[in-house]
Amino acid sequence: MTAPIRILIVDDDALAAAGVAAILGTTADLEVVGTCADGDQIADALHELRPDVVLCDVRMPRVDGITAVQRFATAPNAPRFLMMTAFDDDGIVLRALDAGAVGFVFKGEDPLRILESVRSAAAGEAPFSPRAAIEIAHWVRAERTSEKRQDAVLKMHRLTDREREFAVAVAGGASDAEIAEQCFVAETTVKSALKTVREKWGARNRTDIGVIVARSGLE
Repeated sequence: MTAPIRILIVDDDALAAAGVAAILGTTADLEVVGTCADGDQIADALHELRPDVVLCDVRMPRVDGITAVQRFATAPNAPRFLMMTAFDDDGIVLRALDAGAVGFVFKGEDPLRILESVRSAAAGEAPFSPRAAIEIAHWVRAERTSEKRQDAVLKMHRLTDREREFAVAVAGGASDAEIAEQCFVAETTVKSALKTVREKWGARNRTDIGVIVARSGLE
């Protein structure tokens, strides 16, 4: 039997943490191994609990989510960091993604989406839903950074027509299977093309692809 995915929840809101833990406790393949009330407790928790995924609040009083990601997400054998937000975190989640988080989930999200996001993160993927796509596009527009926009436009020009089509679909929150169905191609074709996109752009994952497409203005 496959061992369950080990999850650490980091949130200074005890009620929110309990709610997420309750959702994760509804399935046998996920196990909440602990909770932290602030980012300054993460180091000890990582050492003691060895989680596969860390669900980390963005705003905390002592050590915020961005600082936590910068400290822990890129270390050797680090767990995957998923940020949690309540929609009011203009730009801060985007900075956390730049720092090394693999994706984010919303407090109050559909429970199935939270479960899927954790599984996706544990599998080495980047959770990226249509709802996330809308928020990323909003944050990117708020950046108003012409240099980043110009770089994103140049990256889009490096793609073939098919690669661009797939990248734009990713930015809309489509899964590989959904892109394959929409474009009448095999899912392996989509996976191969998106791997090439990541290599051309130096992108780490689907979330990076979505951010670059949004910055280019083509989301």
